[in-house]
Amino acid sequence: MKRVTFVLAAATAAVVLSGCQAEQPVAPNSSASASSTPSQTNEPTEQESAQAWADETFGTFEAFTVTGNGADEIVFPDGAKSGFYTITWAPGHWANEDSYAQVYGEDGTFQEAGTADYQGDSASVAYGLDPTVGPAGWIGVEAGAGDWSITVAPISALPALPDTGGYDAYLYAGAEQPEVFSSTNSGRVSVRQFNGIDPTDSILPQQDFTAVGTLLAGPSVVNVQLESVSPWTRSTK
Repeated sequence: MKRVTFVLAAATAAVVLSGCQAEQPVAPNSSASASSTPSQTNEPTEQESAQAWADETFGTFEAFTVTGNGADEIVFPDGAKSGFYTITWAPGHWANEDSYAQVYGEDGTFQEAGTADYQGDSASVAYGLDPTVGPAGWIGVEAGAGDWSITVAPISALPALPDTGGYDAYLYAGAEQPEVFSSTNSGRVSVRQFNGIDPTDSILPQQDFTAVGTLLAGPSVVNVQLESVSPWTRSTK
């Protein structure tokens, strides 16, 4: 904060003493007040606003990590029915059949939005965001996954949607705008946006391996999934 120094000038007055004139200092006027420092407002950033929305809409919980090998199930505890998980595989897992992970509802039905099927070594995906399909129940890791580690965290811990990224989930708090998502290695790109009410397929995959459409105004959660290990980039139309 900039320091502002105020200087009060001492006034003098002539006083007559014993026929002589002398100057005496006069006390400062107590009614004079220094100008106040302008008040500061700390407005939240777009990301902070999106994080607050995520906590209110999807809830929060303490992140946890589970490790394993091959087929397994990670059951979501109460309070963690909506969130995102990051899975890390051992190098070379893609050579095995059925090395992916996916989310199932409490009723045992497959929830497509929670699938992590990627040839890279790490991916993150948001789950439990569509109230029309019911609460999420667990993550099913398939037998070919090899050694893996999964961290489950609340939606508010997601990073902001960048200009380039991987097979990951993000928070978006910007305005509505046209977007083109492109893979740098000609792999299919899939983009889905969630606002806590219903999922939006406003950005659709194209035959040229781009995903084109409108990114709706936030706050929202965006799942970006792709086939290529090369990153995607996004730009306006």
